[in-house]
Amino acid sequence: MRNRSHDIDRAVTGTCEWLLKHEKYRSWAACDRGLLWIKGKPGSGKSTLLKYALDNGAVPKAGNTTVVLSFFFHDRGHELERTPLGLYRSLLHQLLSQMPNALPDLVDTFEKNRKEIGQPGEGWHWHREQLQRFFELSLPNVLKARSIWLFVDALDECGERNAVDLVKWFESLLRNPFRICFTCRHYPILALDGAFEICLENENRDDISTYVQDQLSASHIRSSTIPALITARAEGVFMWARLVVRQVLDLDRVGKRLGTIETAIRSTPPDLDELYHKLIENMEPYSLNLIRWICFSTRPLTTNELQWAMAVDPDGIYKSLDECQPSEDFITDDKINTRIKALSHGLAEIVPSSDAQIVQFIHQSVKDFVEKGPSVLDSSATLADTVIGMAHHRLSKTCIRYLAIKEIDRSTSYECRDFPFLLYATTSWVTHAKHGDEKNVPQNDLLECFAWPSNALVDLWVQVYRNLNKYSRNCPPEKTSLVHVASKHQMVGLLSAILQKADEIGIKIDIKDQRGRTPLSYAAENGHRAVKLLLVTGKVTIDSKDQDRRTPLSYAAEAGHEAVVKQLLATGKADVDSKDNYGQTPLSWAAKNGHAAIVKLLLATDKADLDSKDNRYGQTPLSWAAENGHAAVVKLLLATDKADVDSKDKRGQTPLSWAARNGHAAVVKLLLATGKADVNSKDKGGRTPLSWAAENGHETIVKLLLATGKADVDLKDERWGQTPLSWAAEHGHETIVKLLLATGKADVNSKDKWGRTPLSWARRNDVLQLLLDAGKAGVDSKHNNGQTPLS
Repeated sequence: MRNRSHDIDRAVTGTCEWLLKHEKYRSWAACDRGLLWIKGKPGSGKSTLLKYALDNGAVPKAGNTTVVLSFFFHDRGHELERTPLGLYRSLLHQLLSQMPNALPDLVDTFEKNRKEIGQPGEGWHWHREQLQRFFELSLPNVLKARSIWLFVDALDECGERNAVDLVKWFESLLRNPFRICFTCRHYPILALDGAFEICLENENRDDISTYVQDQLSASHIRSSTIPALITARAEGVFMWARLVVRQVLDLDRVGKRLGTIETAIRSTPPDLDELYHKLIENMEPYSLNLIRWICFSTRPLTTNELQWAMAVDPDGIYKSLDECQPSEDFITDDKINTRIKALSHGLAEIVPSSDAQIVQFIHQSVKDFVEKGPSVLDSSATLADTVIGMAHHRLSKTCIRYLAIKEIDRSTSYECRDFPFLLYATTSWVTHAKHGDEKNVPQNDLLECFAWPSNALVDLWVQVYRNLNKYSRNCPPEKTSLVHVASKHQMVGLLSAILQKADEIGIKIDIKDQRGRTPLSYAAENGHRAVKLLLVTGKVTIDSKDQDRRTPLSYAAEAGHEAVVKQLLATGKADVDSKDNYGQTPLSWAAKNGHAAIVKLLLATDKADLDSKDNRYGQTPLSWAAENGHAAVVKLLLATDKADVDSKDKRGQTPLSWAARNGHAAVVKLLLATGKADVNSKDKGGRTPLSWAAENGHETIVKLLLATGKADVDLKDERWGQTPLSWAAEHGHETIVKLLLATGKADVNSKDKWGRTPLSWARRNDVLQLLLDAGKAGVDSKHNNGQTPLS
């Protein structure tokens, strides 16, 4: 995640020095809290400026009293380099390295998850909101001893909505002594109250002049009027100056006169996008192919990958690596740097990554231009979506052609050193084909690429995938067919072509893969477009069961595809109450995931068992909905007047117990309103709804339960012998302690199995004081080990 800062060009000597002397910067740095926005046009040098600042004393040295955090967003990089999740992960990692004791909650959660679930990235993942909260919780600990300076580059590269949300978050952090500096384009429009702002193109003319002089230092042009002309026409955009300087040097290298060079500069479009258009529209097809790969690949390609991606053209004639490598289309290692620069007309560069060299555009604005004006890649297409779709279709075909190379079919091992492009081709052809299909690009020729109806190449793809990345969630099972792939990924164009030809030549499409899943099963799980096509054939089994005994209806209900559920029910052949190996019915799955519209459809059939329990936990649809806080679903189930409101699962928990435990106040209200929910129902640990709500700090729910007048305030659980008051005191929930004491029924001196009272458990001073003020707490009461609460 820190690679981006290393990619950024180091400032030319004599540039960027003005920032640390700028009045706005000095005022911001002098405050104990504040927001500084360095704004500028694309390519104006924001990233280089921020990197210079961090490397050259942006933060006054004051011993061990500051924490400096930084993050450089990078839209052309990997997912964590362009998302708020990556920002939070990086900031917390930096914080831990500088102050290891600042994040006890994060460390505890990590260790707990690792022991109970498994390694991160396998059994569980960090979530954005979770990490944001950990960062906020760390601030009181950090700010006791140090000040915090946060620098964030290229905020616009995380997307407009994310950028706006992050600025709001930055502003919320300023409740604390906190300095935040970020760079961003002039858009998205950010409403900032009281922030310091520096507009880069108003400040960087001298820097551009210095840069141009430096780049032309070895040429006689330096002493001419050319440098001043470039500086003036750049209008604050370093990237424009960089590209024009390259053109000037090329013209000088071939002996062009100064007058000719000056004319070329004056004829160069002043707008950066117009300049990109001019450079790309004059490219040969091979160069345009390079631009496609850099812009539309699913991740940045390494130089080794790109060599083969460029050589194995979908319209090419090569069928083996031995034929490819000696060809003119293959860029050799010794020529890769110069060829990439020449083919891209200076718009691409090679930069070091963690373990390889990757190829990328010289600036984010190049990618933005190609994506918003892709017709420059194909003058025959007028719609941007069509051009993008055709680009993805072409890349997909290249991946498939690489998989069909003779050496891969003959190999028994698939080492990356032998087949550099194999991992990308294997894991990305489907993504590119899907994007092409979404843009309505005809996919018929993919059948030819796969030599369909033969399944040999698909079988090879599955074999390679399972060898390279067996545990990926996207790894296809054995016996996968092309119709499975098209159905799963909703590639309607490809599926239509398959179904039409299958009908013509009598090929069976209702086939199962190794997991027992049919194309309809996958289509139902992932959306309705492919389902409709499959149902129209009349040749699919509506209620087919996979190895987990799950039907298409089961998958559609779980995923929340209302249109699919309607289509399946309309056939009259779908078993509404079919149980899978987990004992879950379609209604159970829909209720668990909160799909109210689907629950309504299933209930309307009058064939769904409302109290059906799953095998593992023994939970009913109502129990699942209550546990997960799906009030709309709970309301629907209760409205039938057939659902058992007080049904207990294998842990002895009722729907009310789950809702109270997890803090779902709206669900608690609905359940209590029936008059059928046992407020004092005990689970297998002897815990009541009040006990759970008190422990977890759910104040509103504690009020609701107490308001019934039926909740036993002093009931001890069977496992630990703790009362609701004991649980609330242990976890520091001051308001709940007040509520329980106000009933006059809570025993302040109730002892648990360790002999500990609520006073003994109280860790926070405010809770401790409440219990003492109650006037009954025994300060001399002894635990089983002889200690007193205050000892």
